[in-house]
Amino acid sequence: MSHYEVKIERRISSYSYIYRPPNSNIIWVSGLSISQIFKDRNKLSPYYIPKRLPHREQQINALLSIYGPMLKNIWSVYPRFTQIIGPTGTGKTCTTIKFGELIVERAQKEGIDLRHIYMNCKVDGVTRYVLYGNLVRKVTPKISFKSLSPEEMIRQLIEYLRFEETFLIITFDEIDYLVQMNPKEHVIYDLTRFPEFHPGEPLPIIGEIFIARSLKWHDLLESGERSTLGAGIIEFPRYTSKQIRDILEDRVEEAFQPNVVLDDTLELISDITANPPVNGDVRVGLELLYYSGILAENAGSNKVLPEHVRRVYSGINPTITAEDIMSLNKDGRIILLALVRGLKSSGSAYISLKELRKFYNIVCEEYHIKPSEDFENNVQDLIYRGIIDMKSLMEIGISGAALVDLEKFLDNLLRQIEDVERRV
Repeated sequence: MSHYEVKIERRISSYSYIYRPPNSNIIWVSGLSISQIFKDRNKLSPYYIPKRLPHREQQINALLSIYGPMLKNIWSVYPRFTQIIGPTGTGKTCTTIKFGELIVERAQKEGIDLRHIYMNCKVDGVTRYVLYGNLVRKVTPKISFKSLSPEEMIRQLIEYLRFEETFLIITFDEIDYLVQMNPKEHVIYDLTRFPEFHPGEPLPIIGEIFIARSLKWHDLLESGERSTLGAGIIEFPRYTSKQIRDILEDRVEEAFQPNVVLDDTLELISDITANPPVNGDVRVGLELLYYSGILAENAGSNKVLPEHVRRVYSGINPTITAEDIMSLNKDGRIILLALVRGLKSSGSAYISLKELRKFYNIVCEEYHIKPSEDFENNVQDLIYRGIIDMKSLMEIGISGAALVDLEKFLDNLLRQIEDVERRV
């Protein structure tokens, strides 16, 4: 083990041997790996439900205002149907599960046995038979549903809940997928007509929540099904860059060691996530944060830098291609190279237009090119092409390619052009 750096660290009354492989930020302590980058990388999983859901308090409160009052007179309430609508990655599932935890806690304080059952229609079944069978299974193993029809499964479930004095709120996630796959199943007809199994009597299923990406799935429903769904719709708008940053800051605190992720790194990830083609899908932001941390760790860096983000993002979404660069005029390439140099020099996610002009003049001098009088128009052209990002005159950056790779390509390209022109 001579190729390892070995340290002995005093631990109260014992010693622990710490090994650090070269060019790595993983320390091995008595056979256990301890990352200097990550504290708990599981906190970056899109399936992790954090204690706090920034910018979804309004939606949680809306759900609580619908179902919370039902706890005051639980034995005489009728089911409420709510629709949650929003694009991918806007926190619909996390918010609903968090609501489920909160409403169950409230019910327990009232001495009520209430359960929130989460059903994902892509996972739990795209037919009534499979879906209802999995619903029954999640509630109790005491009901044998193999020989039952879908309708009989629901009847048996209701009878079981009545006997056990247990109440349910059921969430059906990806309901639009189920309806699109099997529009003739008329599953909404079943789910919204539970009260008809016991006319005039309250049910132990006090609520159903349907999650979908948009209201387009209504087009596949019959008019009666649309009517029974009601008008209870809670919308989940796309996250803004600032909101995404707030979300990621919470995750950074839970997932990373202190002071590892730079502010500029978070700002870049937030902007990438908020803008096309990601369009506010916070799950992509979490993935960028996770893999940027992995890249930093493997590279032996003690910080997660904007450059790590650019490398990861260019790998999964290479928005700047060789063809894009070849289609630029010489001044466009010079400005792009100047921006690369400026970003590398500052170590930040963005530089100002004034700084860009300074680096532009330096690069022009390096390549013996007279600075163009159309500098700002050429910058605007790069923005329109989607090659560079501009938030303001003080914030110009690149998200679609790694700076090192881009700089090498541009340098080689400009030198080749220079050689050709000399020969001419």
